[in-house]
Amino acid sequence: MSLTRLPLNRLFSALAILLVAMLATDRAAACTVSSTSTNLGSVSSYTAASTAQQGSGSAGLQCDVTLALLATHYVAFRVDASTFLLTGPGGKTVPFVASLTQNGTPLTTGVLQNLSSTTLLTLFGGTNNSIPIYFRTTPTAALPAGTYTGFLDVRWYYSVCSVGVAVCLSYSSSPGLVRPGLGTAINWGTGTAVRITVTLTVQNDCIITAPAAAFGSAPLVGSFNPITRTILIRCSAGTAYTVGLDDGSNASGGVRRMRAGTTANYLQYEIYKTAASTERWGATGTARRASATADANAGVYDSLTSQSYTYRAAILTGQTTPPGGAYTDTIRIDVAF
Repeated sequence: MSLTRLPLNRLFSALAILLVAMLATDRAAACTVSSTSTNLGSVSSYTAASTAQQGSGSAGLQCDVTLALLATHYVAFRVDASTFLLTGPGGKTVPFVASLTQNGTPLTTGVLQNLSSTTLLTLFGGTNNSIPIYFRTTPTAALPAGTYTGFLDVRWYYSVCSVGVAVCLSYSSSPGLVRPGLGTAINWGTGTAVRITVTLTVQNDCIITAPAAAFGSAPLVGSFNPITRTILIRCSAGTAYTVGLDDGSNASGGVRRMRAGTTANYLQYEIYKTAASTERWGATGTARRASATADANAGVYDSLTSQSYTYRAAILTGQTTPPGGAYTDTIRIDVAF
């Protein structure tokens, strides 16, 4: 076996090439800071009024934690500005809190959060090695439908290993950060500012109270008296609507019918818009009722006050009296915005 000796200058060149190759391989591993957004979803206005809405997303800092294990890391975070409110239609607001752990201590403005002692795998436990942030709303009543938006203006300070093989050769750092030395404290520098946008979509919704309507019993169709019942509806704030009644489960030729169980026996009836009306209450066009014509609290759209609609139902005379039995039907109420 023979050994080939490289001239000293060629040996240095070979080592330099190897080092450059290692640096080129590992330099992509670094920290990035970018503005982010968190969507808390889409919920009914009544759900938003009764239940806190929660969600999480990236807090804006993402690092490669594999190389970061080579050296001590320094990471800190500060909220520079936020109203801690989601603002929507008409200036209506929904308070929220933000925290770095789920249901954790709420963040406040102007307070530096030093996260350097947190285990790396825990700290960068969000999607794609990002630091997660958690949001939680305060249940708020009488919200108009629409999109509610808020923000956190935050500033990140960090120094995390970005190049290395066995030891760290270079750090990914925020502007001005100086790592501490013997007898010297860390200088956090100016940090990097980002905005985290938070959104919540509130949907129109209604609460409907509709009692059953019973005609009682009679021997002949002409012996049934008309009845009146009242439907109560309250909907999301600031929203006018219309109310329709479908034709039921057994209609024929545009006429509502009740049916006796599974038999082929039917009893025709109709529903009219008001207690004294002869105008059929239906599901389309002018057959619907507008909330502006409610019998009580018409035009009051605060999500707390119900509008009432009193209708008249009558067994149609002129039909042949069917066999005795219990006749039923199901009417579906729909509200359109």
